[in-house]
Amino acid sequence: MDVKESKILVRARLEGKRYSVIEDALIDTGAALTVIPPVTSDLLELETNKPHQKVRLVTASGLIEVPINILDKLEVAGIEVEKLPVAVHKIPDPAPIKILLGMNFIERIKLKVDGKKGTFDIEDPF
Repeated sequence: MDVKESKILVRARLEGKRYSVIEDALIDTGAALTVIPPVTSDLLELETNKPHQKVRLVTASGLIEVPINILDKLEVAGIEVEKLPVAVHKIPDPAPIKILLGMNFIERIKLKVDGKKGTFDIEDPF
């Protein structure tokens, strides 16, 4: 796969209890957690990790507190990750991407980036 405009972009399928959505997502090595917008969390009917559990995120706008929900399944490049904690937060416009795949996703896959060639590959680590 190719790095586009210095961004590692992928198509991701996010699954909840009854529904799934397919969206473009940005693999963000600078993000500790995967981030999805509230509208997606609501559509997928995601469960909360613990009642009212929140996490603090450092954003360009400052420090914010957002809820943590559990994504039933995330599939990228044929690799499935189950029960992934996600921060629920709308990335402000005009951001072209609404979903960030952070280190809690990256730690579950094998990501190889070739900066010179401008390519990347995602593999199942098992």
